[in-house]
Amino acid sequence: MKYFVYIVIAVVGASIVAGFFVVDSPAEERLRKFDEQRTGDLRIIQGEIINYWTKKGALPKTLMDLRDDVRGFYLPTDPETEKEYSYQVNGKYEFSLCANFSRASYVMYSKMPKPVPMRPMEFGGYLTEDWNHLAGSNCFSRSIDPELYPVLKK
Repeated sequence: MKYFVYIVIAVVGASIVAGFFVVDSPAEERLRKFDEQRTGDLRIIQGEIINYWTKKGALPKTLMDLRDDVRGFYLPTDPETEKEYSYQVNGKYEFSLCANFSRASYVMYSKMPKPVPMRPMEFGGYLTEDWNHLAGSNCFSRSIDPELYPVLKK
């Protein structure tokens, strides 16, 4: 009976140690969650930029132009540092959104095939989005297709 108890304790201990190799440490998991939040924030900001475009026919000069007290939209900030995300207008239809990521996205360091992230389009079908990133500062260039996102008539 004594040996059985020792074996059970050894198996449980080995399972706990092996769990840290299979599953990320709590600190790594926290960094991964921060990066997921950053990507989600950038998607939200991108959606607000497109909304601004369809209503005004121009890209916002700064991200603060997106703030809307009536709708209750306030710009999200980096979940870890609480700093604002970077935004730059690159042309009439082009802009970049930037964030500082803690780790590379999974598909950047994985040898496995990448599932293509997709989102539904307003009028049917799907668009792919690429938010893959390396660790550190990353900018995502976007271009608004005026045929896909026409300016609403007044």
